[in-house]
Amino acid sequence: MNSLLIDIGSTSIKWTCHWGRSGGKGNRMTLPFPPPYRNTQPYFEIDVEAIFQAILIILRQTNNIDRVCFSIQMHGYVLGDEKGQAITPYISWQDERASLQHDGISYMKRFPYRVTPESGSSLKANLPVISLYAMRSLMPVIYQKARVFYTLGSYLVYRLTGVNATHITDAAPSGFYNARSAQPTDLKIPHISLPEASMDFKPAGKFHDLAVYTPVGDQQASVLGSSLKPDSYLLNLGTAAQLCTLSEQPAYGDYESRPYFDGQTLCTVTRLLGGREIQKMAENHLLAQHLTNEYLKAMRKLPSRDRLLVVGGAAHHHRALIEQVCKNLMLPYEISPDADALDGLIKLLSKENAAAANK
Repeated sequence: MNSLLIDIGSTSIKWTCHWGRSGGKGNRMTLPFPPPYRNTQPYFEIDVEAIFQAILIILRQTNNIDRVCFSIQMHGYVLGDEKGQAITPYISWQDERASLQHDGISYMKRFPYRVTPESGSSLKANLPVISLYAMRSLMPVIYQKARVFYTLGSYLVYRLTGVNATHITDAAPSGFYNARSAQPTDLKIPHISLPEASMDFKPAGKFHDLAVYTPVGDQQASVLGSSLKPDSYLLNLGTAAQLCTLSEQPAYGDYESRPYFDGQTLCTVTRLLGGREIQKMAENHLLAQHLTNEYLKAMRKLPSRDRLLVVGGAAHHHRALIEQVCKNLMLPYEISPDADALDGLIKLLSKENAAAANK
């Protein structure tokens, strides 16, 4: 089967084709991700119709494919009405409206429930379940009108297939799910339905004759594409940065225990300085030491590893700086900025093809 692979990042939408019979790949193509139309802090909203239209442009430019697969930026969401139609823009992972204060206390600190480690998330201002708690007061009309919650991935699947579904690696970052079972937790909101979350990478529905697969989280797809080994940390330097490592078993600590593939856990320290902040601080002569200190502190939170793998666009754009930081960390390292989420999607499809062949 021939596949269209789409990675929806915060800066650009990348895509390529993978030809099933030959195993070959097409050229990587890009479109800019639509700019925000409201990005006055702490808000960060993007026209979700513009995102969907960009996907249609890609589909119209692609021939002879049988299926389409997505990796998706996580932690954002869209709300729909009783007919499933969007009543909010795409509220990005960069949106932190829950940090706004009411009577001197932020909505995040007012959040009356516990975000458990089993959710794969942690208490933070961009977590959708907490953002919705803030919206109950900030936008009460929209909140009361809302009947459907979409991740960005499940919204695109819904628009293409009529099915609100996604993979647990995309669903769990909402804060509404148990990352080990893919079932909603007690934090679900009674009058708002959630996407069907799957532990399996599988077709969710069809767009004309195309099978549309459950979207996966972009971090997990990037880690899979990097071929991360069990003895290594992975520093993912995109617009934002994360430091992570894999655990074969459920693992909990001073980090997020994010769902991964094949029952594994992606132990992740989030909210580290990435490409966005590095660009702003580029003239600071202490930047290398500042990054070193931050990444070293993150390493100490994670299970101990012996090596470091660095991926992501910022590793390419700031190569000399990242080389210096890696040397400061005093671990054997490899910088592989070209490994990305599209490679991860190819590996997921290869696993599915192998499993189908063994049946």
